[in-house]
Amino acid sequence: MTYIKEIDKWLSKKEDYILSFLSGLISTNTVNLPPGGNEKQGQEYIYNKISKIFPEKDIDLFDIDEVRGIRENPFFFPTIDGVPKNYKDRPNLVAKLEGRGGGRNLAFSGHIDTMPDYGKKWTVFEDPYSGKIKDGKMYGRGAADMKAGTLAGFIALQCLKELNISLKGNVFAESVVDEENGGVNGTIAARLRNPDIDFAIVPELTNLKVGIETLGGTDWKISVSEKGVGGIGADTDLSNPIYKLSRIALALKKYDDKIKEIKAPSSYSEDQKIKLLTYQFYSGGSSYLESGAVPTEGHIYFWLEAYSFMNEESYKKDFLDFIKSELGRDDDFKDNFPKIENVIRFLYGHSTDTNHTAMTSIRKAYDMLGLNYIEEGIPYATDAFAFKKVSNTEVVILGPVGANPHGIDEYVDVDSVFKLIRIMVLTAIDYCS
Repeated sequence: MTYIKEIDKWLSKKEDYILSFLSGLISTNTVNLPPGGNEKQGQEYIYNKISKIFPEKDIDLFDIDEVRGIRENPFFFPTIDGVPKNYKDRPNLVAKLEGRGGGRNLAFSGHIDTMPDYGKKWTVFEDPYSGKIKDGKMYGRGAADMKAGTLAGFIALQCLKELNISLKGNVFAESVVDEENGGVNGTIAARLRNPDIDFAIVPELTNLKVGIETLGGTDWKISVSEKGVGGIGADTDLSNPIYKLSRIALALKKYDDKIKEIKAPSSYSEDQKIKLLTYQFYSGGSSYLESGAVPTEGHIYFWLEAYSFMNEESYKKDFLDFIKSELGRDDDFKDNFPKIENVIRFLYGHSTDTNHTAMTSIRKAYDMLGLNYIEEGIPYATDAFAFKKVSNTEVVILGPVGANPHGIDEYVDVDSVFKLIRIMVLTAIDYCS
């Protein structure tokens, strides 16, 4: 029995409910604001909905520090830019559909936190948290990254339950905190909390393509500090950190050109390149009112990508050797070399075992739905690595159609969300039976 007719009938009946649920979730601000975050109200919003469907024993709303041994886990990263992270009132939320026993366990795992809206007005709908629909697209911060995908997991779980589909294995829906800004500690907590999950689908934005590989990388900071009092140099020559930062920026551009020559893994197109992206160049203030004196310090923040086959040690060594070689030729750096540090964890890339049994179940779902099945590498970093490294759970990235994550007019294609739910339900039926 394929259950396709039953699933379609259920989704048709629940369409308004699902769209209202998603719109309300997008309208709920769950911005990740290091060292803390506003995820709690989003988790409570989902909890208040699903607690009417699932018994309390099958819903787990827990703080990260409730998980035994998490801060001793080698993959837990306690700081961001040197500041200790705060996990008070930032709970994870997990719902479980318990099987009969003797089957394989599956999880749909997404994150609830979003990046800020940066105070910018949007163009389609002015409110960045509108959750409104236009031309089949629902707009709002987190719509694509990744509230639609996260909610799809809970809706799939509800569909399985209300259709009384009997499975051997357990199916989980997860909404974790602190994925943005290289967090991942919420995902690590979920892996330690439920370590016996065999396979997971992470519904990040993939345009319904099956993401079998992800990039990695980390954020860096290079700081320059000069001796002296700064000022206007009326009675002395002044060393200027801005000039040094400029030379560092040129060295970063040179390294960006260098890594573009590294061949991408076969899951990516031939034009895929890893990048070094400079995010911030700062010294002496950000407006005229802050100017008027030569500064004494400054910094550059940047993101440096890696392929999944690169290990952390060699990745960092190659970059540091290059920068030391480039800047070491400059006399101004000989006695006062800049400080170079990572501000977040190293995010490992991940490569999925495409021969895994769950991948066969996903392919079957696409075939039954008449969808075009495409496997490819995903050109961004995710929390996928934590599944394999922390609990040996295989994982794939598979999410809806959308655009502009972290940007203005972020949206998700509504029809693709319903297709994703169908894929999830059919995959669970096949894999967990």
